[in-house]
Amino acid sequence: MHLILGGKYQGKLAFAQKLYPHLHTVYNLAEESPAKIHPFCIIINLHLGVRRLLSENVSPCEFFMSRLDVLRECVIIGDEICGGVIPVDAFERTWRDETGRLYQLLASEAEIVDRVFAGLALRLKGGG
Repeated sequence: MHLILGGKYQGKLAFAQKLYPHLHTVYNLAEESPAKIHPFCIIINLHLGVRRLLSENVSPCEFFMSRLDVLRECVIIGDEICGGVIPVDAFERTWRDETGRLYQLLASEAEIVDRVFAGLALRLKGGG
C-alpha cells in the first residue's frame, strides 16, 4: 500500500500515475461505492469515501481495516481536511475526525507514505 496525502489540487494523482504507470484503473470514491474497491488500482478521494460511509452509519476505520488485503495492493490518495477551523456542524466535525483516524491507521499499515505539496513529494515513510 502506498498512501499519498496532501491538499486539494496539489498534484497527488499525477505523482501516483508517474510512479505507477501500470495502474490504469483510477477508482474515485467521490463517485463510486467504497464496497467495490479492488486491488491494483489507484483510489482517489479517500476523504469523500469516509464521508459516504459515515452518512450510511458505517465506521470508516472498521470498513477499510477489514479490507486491508485488497488495499495492500493499491495506491490510496486522500485530501488533507483535518487542519484549520473546527467546523460548527457535528457531522462535519465527525467527518474530519474520522478521516484523520483512518489516515493514521492506513499510514501505520502502508509500506510507503508521501505528502504531496505543489507537485513535490515528501517521503514520510518507507521506500528505502
